Amino acid sequence: MGLFDKLFNKKAPQSNSGNFKIDIQGDCFIINGNRLEVPMHIDAFTAVLGTPRAVKFKTKQEDKAFLEKVNHDVITGRVNYIWDELGLKAYTYNGSVVNTFAVELQTADYETVRTGAGAKFSGELTINGKPWLGVMLSGKDHEVFRRKIVGCFALTAEYTDFTQDDLTRTEKDFTCIDITLGTEDDI
Repeated sequence: MGLFDKLFNKKAPQSNSGNFKIDIQGDCFIINGNRLEVPMHIDAFTAVLGTPRAVKFKTKQEDKAFLEKVNHDVITGRVNYIWDELGLKAYTYNGSVVNTFAVELQTADYETVRTGAGAKFSGELTINGKPWLGVMLSGKDHEVFRRKIVGCFALTAEYTDFTQDDLTRTEKDFTCIDITLGTEDDI
């Protein structure tokens, strides 16, 4: 147990250095050699990534009904977990089970602008060992994002400029990649 652990009874956050690696595979993703899955309890993510910042949401009844229908899951207490220094986020419907994991590719999101916190992921991101951009560009276009099924995951990469031609898109033209359980029907 390190000094940080002893003082705060928490795991120190990982460093957002260029040697941080995430590989999204068909049934899991590997973060610096640690296997994680979606859905999985937030404690598994905390054990690997350190203690995140938590943002709780109040869900209006009409929004709750819509979210439950769309996501086929019961909404009991939405909490988003954010590792500001890593550029990573985890979303839950019940405060404990992660249903979506996000890799922030740009810092100009609402939360960063509003709070001044947050960072973009600066490590290596691959999908089945291949650079993520080529894999995502082979997915289906949905005008403001591109979606690709990889095994049991639906990967969604949002565009910064939805009017841009795919032939000119680079890594800088995407804001994030969300990883959720998904099927071909989700495309």
